[in-house]
Amino acid sequence: MAANPPAAIATQEREVRLDNRVLFKALWPFIRPYVWMLGLTTLLVFVVTFFELLMPILTQKAFDGFILPTGPESFASLAGIKISSFTNFCLIFAGITCTAFVIDFCQSLFMEYTGQKIILGLRCALFAHMTGLPVSYYDKNSSGRLVSRVAGDIENMNEMFTSVLVFIFKDLVLMTGILGVMFFINARMALTLFLVVPLIIASVLVFSKILRNAFRTIRQKIAEINHSFSEGIIGIKIIQTIPSKKPFMKRFARLNQEHFSAAMFQIRIFALFMPFIGFLGVASIAVILWTGSFAIMDQTLSLGELIAFLSYMKLFFRPLRDLSEKFNLLQNALSSAERIILVLQQPKARERVTRTRNPLKTIDRIEFESIDFSYTPKKPVLEQINFSLGKGKSIGIVGQTGSGKSSIINLLTGFYRPDAGRILINHIPHDSMDITDIRSRTALVMQDPFLFSGTIRENITPRGESHKDCRLETALKKADCTFLSEKFAGLDTLIREGGAPLSSGEKQLICIARAFAFDPDLIIFDEATSYMDSQSEQRVHKAMKKLMQGRLSIIIAHRLSTIRDCDQILLLREGKIREKGSHRELIDLNGEYHHLLKKEMI
Repeated sequence: MAANPPAAIATQEREVRLDNRVLFKALWPFIRPYVWMLGLTTLLVFVVTFFELLMPILTQKAFDGFILPTGPESFASLAGIKISSFTNFCLIFAGITCTAFVIDFCQSLFMEYTGQKIILGLRCALFAHMTGLPVSYYDKNSSGRLVSRVAGDIENMNEMFTSVLVFIFKDLVLMTGILGVMFFINARMALTLFLVVPLIIASVLVFSKILRNAFRTIRQKIAEINHSFSEGIIGIKIIQTIPSKKPFMKRFARLNQEHFSAAMFQIRIFALFMPFIGFLGVASIAVILWTGSFAIMDQTLSLGELIAFLSYMKLFFRPLRDLSEKFNLLQNALSSAERIILVLQQPKARERVTRTRNPLKTIDRIEFESIDFSYTPKKPVLEQINFSLGKGKSIGIVGQTGSGKSSIINLLTGFYRPDAGRILINHIPHDSMDITDIRSRTALVMQDPFLFSGTIRENITPRGESHKDCRLETALKKADCTFLSEKFAGLDTLIREGGAPLSSGEKQLICIARAFAFDPDLIIFDEATSYMDSQSEQRVHKAMKKLMQGRLSIIIAHRLSTIRDCDQILLLREGKIREKGSHRELIDLNGEYHHLLKKEMI
């Protein structure tokens, strides 16, 4: 293989810290389409809260009006209406309870639907953004970490949108309403509750900061575990066949222990926070009982009012406990949001403005003029690369690993940009063209043939075009894929992860068939026959020659037998073209190419 970007994938996850205002601004485009649904949900929250506030008052009316009447006559007054029958009162109570249930159900349904729609948009936008990021981003970030963004972090955000935010709002509204009703019942006793409110606010602020940091660490450790696990799955054969299992397991165990420690720290903090809130609630109720008992004896407070007041006290601390739990989930979700937004803020691969009047219809000629390139400053990978390739011609590129072979392909396909020099397509500067036009006329057959999970039909029409089966069958026939009908189910053959059940040579032939169906102008073979047995290599060579007919072809290879029939051969060493010419010309030159050929023939 040619020079690749430096191995810069970090083994540890970088800590991310973003201000809440930055998070809201970044998430607002996903929330905005559903503002009306959030508004409807909010309205229903107010209605549900009203009914919850009504229940203790109804209990007070039942006690003071019917169970232990405070006057000579048994009755209760609701909204100015006198109710003399306890049965009628109970029926009204039951009706209000049923109405509250229906409204609460509708509110929960709207809330869940809205949250799921926001998450749907966020997940799709994240994946779409990631597919547009430059290749250099993936050189620095492992697949395990990126998967944790789309899966784990998005799922944490789902919890926030579907329950946390609305419930927090609902609980805050309920607590505010409770305070108002308690002041209406008895202002002096309500003031005692205000003594603990500053303490509650202070504790929430302190614990929130600690929990946010704890969840950041937890999410970092989960990403590192995912990265390590992904490596283990990909390299399972290596782990099982060489003495590397023990150190790998030791590293994996260390990461899990770090995650365990971070999780336990969060649990200890939360375990301290919840009992503290509970203690404040019990202490407040004790104070209310003490002061309320004296008020009843002084006949300044009825028993029903005390029961209602205690009910409101319990109702006040119930949402407070819920807020504590939801606050825990909120901090977890916000730490995930920070990491998602960081990915969304990554600049996409720079789009080029097309300055040509007409789009690129065909690729007829490619020219590299004095190209210099490096992945990192002051470490050149390519220097003064010059060559041209016309329609129907082929060029082979050979050289040692790290000589810059695949870097030429990376520049041509627009994954990276040259530091100096220029690339011309049909005599037009490469960087003045829409890169999608160039890629749409180019087919890559790589060293490691990649097939998507699905059928052969889906794999050889990757752009989703509705090709007729006869055209696909022709592509398979040209690529010598007769084995599909002999051993499998033809176009309906189901491909699993990793290309199973096909062999390496069979997968490569399917990739060549995909290129036939695609009908490109430029075909690039990057070590397409590496790691194959001689029989498979011959079949692939035969299919390659058919595909190359009438097209521009670039072949990167280690084996000189693969490129000996090319019209022109470039021999690269240390990023420079050391020899250039046809197979016969380079043999007559009696240089490095001739030396490599003799070594290969031994």
